[in-house]
Amino acid sequence: MLDKILKFRLIPALIWLLLLLIAMLSPGDNFPSTPPFPFKDKIIHFGLFFVLILLWLRVANVSQNKIKEKIITIYLVFGIFIATLVEYLQRHVPNRSFDYYDIAANTLGGAVGIICFYILYKRKSKLV
Repeated sequence: MLDKILKFRLIPALIWLLLLLIAMLSPGDNFPSTPPFPFKDKIIHFGLFFVLILLWLRVANVSQNKIKEKIITIYLVFGIFIATLVEYLQRHVPNRSFDYYDIAANTLGGAVGIICFYILYKRKSKLV
């Protein structure tokens, strides 16, 4: 039973990570044009990492009976590491660039994802 639940949670987390990497490491001119709005890029970065961390915390929640500070620390470091690595790799992708504000938006999205997961966990939500 645990294996089935773990796979049900692991597969979406892996797919989201793969899609995030594809999107963030694609050349900048491959994206469709969208109407401009303030901080569009940062909102997208925030949202991508919010969902990433939320999904990976759901995977960890299957193998743990309760959340520990260690898990939150691991996933925050994981989020910061992926955020920084992707930004660094974007330096080598056409029409993409390294941006400290993107790292900040990614990290903030992950941190808010942790907070939301923790709140849902404490309320015993079925979402986690």
